[in-house]
Amino acid sequence: MNKEKKKNEIFLIENNKLIIKNYSFLQRTNKLKYNSFKYLKKKYLYIFIILYAFYALTFIKREFIYHKLNHIHIAMSLNDNYIYIIMVSITSILLNANNNTFIHIHLLIGNDITIENQNKISSLKRLNNNINILFYNVGNIFNGWISRRERITVATFYRSIIAELIRNVDKVIYLDGDTLIYGDLFEMYQLNMNNLYFRGIREITSSKYVGKEIDKSRFICAGVMLMNLKLLRKAHLFETFKKYYLKFYNQKIYYDDQYIINALYINKIDFLPPKFGIWFMTQQYIRKYETLNPIIYSRKDLIDANNKPIIRHLWGITKEGLVLTRKPWNLQKNCQIKKDWQYYAYKTGFFSSICKIYKNICY
Repeated sequence: MNKEKKKNEIFLIENNKLIIKNYSFLQRTNKLKYNSFKYLKKKYLYIFIILYAFYALTFIKREFIYHKLNHIHIAMSLNDNYIYIIMVSITSILLNANNNTFIHIHLLIGNDITIENQNKISSLKRLNNNINILFYNVGNIFNGWISRRERITVATFYRSIIAELIRNVDKVIYLDGDTLIYGDLFEMYQLNMNNLYFRGIREITSSKYVGKEIDKSRFICAGVMLMNLKLLRKAHLFETFKKYYLKFYNQKIYYDDQYIINALYINKIDFLPPKFGIWFMTQQYIRKYETLNPIIYSRKDLIDANNKPIIRHLWGITKEGLVLTRKPWNLQKNCQIKKDWQYYAYKTGFFSSICKIYKNICY
């Protein structure tokens, strides 16, 4: 045994001292370190593989679910003074969407929209996991364009360039900001658009201002529309729209973009069911629709839509048979539409800021 021990020892002299080096111990130590390193390396490799596989499966699962969802695209246009109105509308969309609906919101903005206000809108993503919000800056394209109506801004014309800006989408629901959404919009998004450019609600108020060149029986409201972007790109919507605007602006374009859309494409237009864009209906308005030739909506359709709307367009609130160009924040406290608007305004998370601008909403 002593012989074996000596074989593994070597005598060294360092600094006048005799040192015995046990190489067997060093060999065992080095081997242990090497094996430990191999073990740890293999262990962490396994952990990495497991984590990567978990991430990959999670990603695949998320992508699978994403593609299984019902995707809808919604476009809206706004300026910096319209931020909170848009936010209330978007909030109502998000809170009433089905769990299997994924919402892509495309916002057309001008140079006046601040980053702070864009962030406010983006903060609404917290209300629904199935949401993507995109901003499109139209830049100076509409510089010099003017609305014939004082209360309307140039942002009303932004919808004319939607087909050019949103290139990878074939169809969108266009909504004005003064809308409240009470249900899921996938049914509306699925409506047949074969050979159609637009679907909208039959309009009977502004149609009295149109000329003979437009078929009044097919005149639609441009505040809520289903748009076929695929066909509108082929029709060069914006260029055609711009030429018409420049040619006739000083003559007869009373309702701005709404007039132009109806004038250009009246034969490529059809109607939406009234539940997708109805305003508040009174018996007076129902009777007006019943006198139309042809009759587009039955009395039952209008009453049902008024009682259970999917989209309520607040372009004019009617009360006691009168059309009032007033919004919910100006109506009396017991108005149900005002209560609805208050609810969604509160859900935005910016209710105090909204109350500072629209003071009547808090009372």
